[in-house]
Amino acid sequence: MSTVLIRALFTSLLAPAGPALPPVVSRSPLVFFHVDSGGCEACSLEVEALMKGDYGLAEAGIVFTDAPRIADMLLVTGACTRMMAPVVKAAWEAMPKPKGLLAVGACAIDGGPFTENYAVLGGLEKRASVDCAIPGCPPTPDAILQGIISLLSPTPAPVPEA
Repeated sequence: MSTVLIRALFTSLLAPAGPALPPVVSRSPLVFFHVDSGGCEACSLEVEALMKGDYGLAEAGIVFTDAPRIADMLLVTGACTRMMAPVVKAAWEAMPKPKGLLAVGACAIDGGPFTENYAVLGGLEKRASVDCAIPGCPPTPDAILQGIISLLSPTPAPVPEA
């Protein structure tokens, strides 16, 4: 998808005459806090590619922060390890309400290839209410972007398989 098309799509979604933002959004811009909770880090690299790429996120009102206290959405990648579970929980509790949870990649959703064991708790689907799950191993930046767009649209579209 070209940058011009993505920017046009965001402009149409976020224009004053466009659809209202979903209830999970507390203010504009939509602020994400990213936590990699374990795994191979491939999904984290794809999130970084989205953040640093020329997708026009800032112009569309989507930003990433290093502080969960100002975030609207918690974006989690990787299977949740026992060592990272307290970090994910602390980030969630630090976020103001209303807030949402975005699981990116197979590991974050259901554990992917990392089965539950002494070190790994698995994915988020059994432990939390996920607002948007983006499948893939890893999902592409375009698939992650489509998941974010589905959060902004009044009738959520299905997230494409990566």
